[in-house]
Amino acid sequence: MNTKITRLLGAGALLALALTGCASGSISGGEGKAAAAGSGNSDLRDVTIGLFPSSAVGAIQLGIDKGYFEEEGLNLEVLLGQGSAAQLPSLSSGSLDFMLASPTTPLIATAQGLDLKIVSGYAANRPEIVEDSVSVLVGPGSDIKSARDLEGKTVSINALGSIGEIGIREAVELDGGDPNKVTFVQLGFNEVGAQLESGQIQAGMAGPPFMQQIVADGGSVISDFIQDANLGGAELVIASSGALTRNDPALIESFVSALDKTLAYAEEHQDEVRDLLPSVLGTSPEAAAKTDFIAWSAELDVDALKQFADLMEKHGVTEKRPDVESTVWSK
Repeated sequence: MNTKITRLLGAGALLALALTGCASGSISGGEGKAAAAGSGNSDLRDVTIGLFPSSAVGAIQLGIDKGYFEEEGLNLEVLLGQGSAAQLPSLSSGSLDFMLASPTTPLIATAQGLDLKIVSGYAANRPEIVEDSVSVLVGPGSDIKSARDLEGKTVSINALGSIGEIGIREAVELDGGDPNKVTFVQLGFNEVGAQLESGQIQAGMAGPPFMQQIVADGGSVISDFIQDANLGGAELVIASSGALTRNDPALIESFVSALDKTLAYAEEHQDEVRDLLPSVLGTSPEAAAKTDFIAWSAELDVDALKQFADLMEKHGVTEKRPDVESTVWSK
């Protein structure tokens, strides 16, 4: 397994980068598709997926290692960016074939006239476990105790207009606060702990395994906003370009089939994902061992997507309610 990681901090960098990786399928280190084609996997089709630093990297890498994508004739190459919004231009242009995203990203894109499709589910929230998914965290000794206390505070989310923004706004309102008095800044999950410590932010959105590291360092979760806002049914999805779904539906079906096997295996063998986190994300072994995971499944909950659309309109992320039905791909 190749664990070199290309980190992409913005859309410009992603567009400029040749999307490359190892022939065996792995997290890309930028070694070039020519090298991949000449290394013994010429019968496989090179396919690229954009991820952001999270436990999703471990789950996808496990599927690659198990050969599920090769079984479908695919050589899957992974690139890491700060969030799906930063990777959107490359998906639209065809440089990326697939992208892990909050449903807000493709719903906003289609509302703005871009040609994107949600092709499968990826994960749902576990209501019985707070630390399986993204939450709002604070550092040691913080006087912030609940969502209402975020009024007047600077809170990081991984992308503006994302599930973090609509979910936290809704949680603040449900807790009796004014969501318009929260200042949101964009920050990768892997950066939240350091920014909390430095005081640059007062609270931050993070997910596994970075959440566990913040808690281990004395921080705490103050809002399980995904559950509060009723967004847990389709917390993460896989998106592709509309052009690819029309021009090559067989590729979409092959990818979704491999993803389905990958997520089913990862769900049943979570310790194997934990074992991968130190190498693919640089997580400490101690934090990796304590990491709880979101519920992985390729099944798509369309009703949950409708809740996203409702809140996006309510909190001003889009001028009008996104059309869920036209954004979801069907065979």
